[in-house]
Amino acid sequence: MRFHWLLPSIKGIPVLMYHRVWPGLNDGLTVTPEKLREQWSFLRKEGYHTLSLTDFLEIAEGRKTAPEKAMLLTFDDGYRNNLTYVYPLLKEFGWCATMFIITDTLDGTAQSETEALNEKLTVEELRSFDPAVMQLALHGHHHENFSNTPLKKLKEIMLQSAAVFDAAELPFHKVLAYPYGARPKETAQFDELKRWLKQEGYPAAFRIGGQVAKMPAPDMYEIRRIDIRGTDSMEDFRIKLKKGKLKPF
Repeated sequence: MRFHWLLPSIKGIPVLMYHRVWPGLNDGLTVTPEKLREQWSFLRKEGYHTLSLTDFLEIAEGRKTAPEKAMLLTFDDGYRNNLTYVYPLLKEFGWCATMFIITDTLDGTAQSETEALNEKLTVEELRSFDPAVMQLALHGHHHENFSNTPLKKLKEIMLQSAAVFDAAELPFHKVLAYPYGARPKETAQFDELKRWLKQEGYPAAFRIGGQVAKMPAPDMYEIRRIDIRGTDSMEDFRIKLKKGKLKPF
């Protein structure tokens, strides 16, 4: 039995989180190109339109008013299949998205992938993106879990990730999506990380959280995203779009 009717509808902006797009595979991290098109066709029919990361942050900070039916599309990890299947669809729809990149694949320190499904984009492939269509931001260096990593190490990770982009001369936004959606467990450490991020010029960070992102954001370093899975039916997708998740508990 479904209990999504118990969930309140939240006023704000849905931030949709995707990972891989691959033919013939719908799982927790992967949607098929056909399912992606079906979801986006529904969004377009309902009047939704995308925001750039820059515009989204200005709204989250309260410097702009959120337009009706606005959304932010995000893709995590930097998979090559996003270039193959997502980028052309964005251009076809006249939309834009943000990709959060794991930077070890750019400096040669990542383990090589044996499956095409998991291959990551190269520097040259990332450079081929039109920044008006796909904006780049950070997702850790080795996809580290921030919940159990010392603060000193977290700072090193962030500095290393930014340095990789700078060395490659790739334009990027100093915005973080926490790997696994995980933040430091200890409140004092998390508060210190937030202070440090702000000091270093990071205006925001994204978690998961299964909620529509409230606007203006109550906390710029805990902006919530909605996890979109290949196992979601279209009914599931519609519920998540309004309520963020499928179950109230």
